[in-house]
Amino acid sequence: MSGGARAALRLLTVLPTGRRAAAPPGGRAVAWFPAIGLLVGAAPALVLLAPLPALPRAALALAAWVAMTGGLHEDGWMDCADAALAPVPAVRRAAILKDPLVGAHGATAGMLLMLVRLAALSAVPPVAPLAAAVVGRTAMGLSLAWARPGTGDALGARWAAGVRWPAVLATAAAALLCVGVLAARLAMTPASAWRTLLLAAVLAALAGAAVGRFLVGRLGVLNGDAHGALGLAAETAALYAFLGS
Repeated sequence: MSGGARAALRLLTVLPTGRRAAAPPGGRAVAWFPAIGLLVGAAPALVLLAPLPALPRAALALAAWVAMTGGLHEDGWMDCADAALAPVPAVRRAAILKDPLVGAHGATAGMLLMLVRLAALSAVPPVAPLAAAVVGRTAMGLSLAWARPGTGDALGARWAAGVRWPAVLATAAAALLCVGVLAARLAMTPASAWRTLLLAAVLAALAGAAVGRFLVGRLGVLNGDAHGALGLAAETAALYAFLGS
């Protein structure tokens, strides 16, 4: 495994990666984000194959999904909600964003997001988390490539250094091709599979862009938490493309 792939795997999952990557994060590492999404989405996808009632199966799938990432993006989502939704002057929001404690806005936003994801997972085919995890990490990679790093956000700046958005999109296309072939063979007709994947990508792009734009408007810049939050919004929106599939 290359140093970039190992660095991306270490950031985005709790899976063991062996020795530390020689290459610093950023650039080549971020280009691996969509491929790492296949590994992340595999956990809830396998759970959705279990012969259980829809709601318990969805709850276990969501638990597996969060466990695969160590709750990294959920933490970012709640931190961003606390800062962006706080009824305080803009200068105070930066301090709130750095506060490790979760407030009322963050807890409420986290709970609502979990309910929205749980509802979707109770009604989508097992291939849906695979596609959603890929497009969610694609959104994170693109936001790192295009957004201005936040002041004092050393980690986010390191990951954003040298990122090339065509490389992120190329990896995403390859990963979604794998998902599309799998969906066409196991879950849907070929036409339905590709149409649904396209819809998932469009919904993810709209949701990620909307959340990113909102956070920039409220926080001024996108830091590491914000990149994770908009990626989580993108993958959640992508799940809903598979309803009725």
